[in-house]
Amino acid sequence: MRRPLASNRWTQRRKEKAALTMPTRRKTILICDDEETMRQLLRVVLDGNYAFEEAPDGPSALDAARRIHPDLVILDIMLPGTGGIAVLEELRADPQLSSVPVVILTAWPQMEEEAAEAGASKFFMKPFEPDEMKHAVEELLRA
Repeated sequence: MRRPLASNRWTQRRKEKAALTMPTRRKTILICDDEETMRQLLRVVLDGNYAFEEAPDGPSALDAARRIHPDLVILDIMLPGTGGIAVLEELRADPQLSSVPVVILTAWPQMEEEAAEAGASKFFMKPFEPDEMKHAVEELLRA
């Protein structure tokens, strides 16, 4: 005769152990900046906790966002091709990407109001404080 109680305990323990060992999907961050050094700096500042995709200009930023559906976008305003504000507006108009948090990173302080009106989640000036950027990204990804 079977002992269902023992079997159930064993099955439950295996499920719990599997849940602990199952890899979780790393969050994906799309970094859109025409400066390679800025993209590298952001990867270093944000550590190895995330998967990164990069785009050096507006059109490739939009293509990448539509292809990978990132968890967060870091977007420079002054991008070749399509500027950052136009990219942000297109992201907000796309039903599949409209809720993705977008962090604006720029050397142009006068663009803060326009970025907010276009739907930016956060606004950072270059140069930025690394700990503040890391904290903001973590906060946006938790929300």
